[in-house]
Amino acid sequence: MGGLPGQPEEEPASPESYDKAEWEKQKQKGAGLAALVINKGKELGVPPEELNLFAQHVIAQETVKTHYAFVYRFRKNMGIGTEEEIRAAGEQAYRSFLENGDSGLAMSIAEDVYGKDSEEWKLANEKNEADWKKTKEKTERKKEKKVSISRNATFADLFRAINAIEEEGELGELGFEEELHDNFDSETAEEVLAFDGERAGEATTTKVLDFFRKRGYSQKDVSAYLPIKFKRE
Repeated sequence: MGGLPGQPEEEPASPESYDKAEWEKQKQKGAGLAALVINKGKELGVPPEELNLFAQHVIAQETVKTHYAFVYRFRKNMGIGTEEEIRAAGEQAYRSFLENGDSGLAMSIAEDVYGKDSEEWKLANEKNEADWKKTKEKTERKKEKKVSISRNATFADLFRAINAIEEEGELGELGFEEELHDNFDSETAEEVLAFDGERAGEATTTKVLDFFRKRGYSQKDVSAYLPIKFKRE
């Protein structure tokens, strides 16, 4: 494996001339600061072989964690390894992002490693455009998909309507529970869900709008925050 670029030949570092305690302290910092640690090591006069040993440890550690983009950027920016090793790290990061559906990141790596005119970049770009289109369509469907209940509906009515959608296999698109947790405090969310569980008996007498109004939410708020549409009587 190639190592870090060496220090100036005219002033070779003596193995005993640097502050070893400070170097050990620096090495305890996270991988995200590895470049700064190496630069600090150079300032301390740490021998190149020690710096390279630290760098290779970080690379091995982050490779095990599959942080391939970090490994590539770290190698490239710090000049660690041969050109072939640096390129191989970039190719590994590209494949990883592409396989995991991170097409936008794959595009960034591909442009850096292969160039924007490469087949690798074009493939990542095509996947990114397809993913963006799919996400946009899903968002639009989610906006359009609402459970329809009357203004006087109880929670029993609400959950019956939701269950009817679930039986059609569309509950994932409705995302009622997800929106509930995203837009209301945890206590309110748990109270609502309890009407479909341990408080099912109260669900038949507790009106949805009355429940939310007591907590300061209007009908407009409920429709905006949850996939619920209230029908006119």
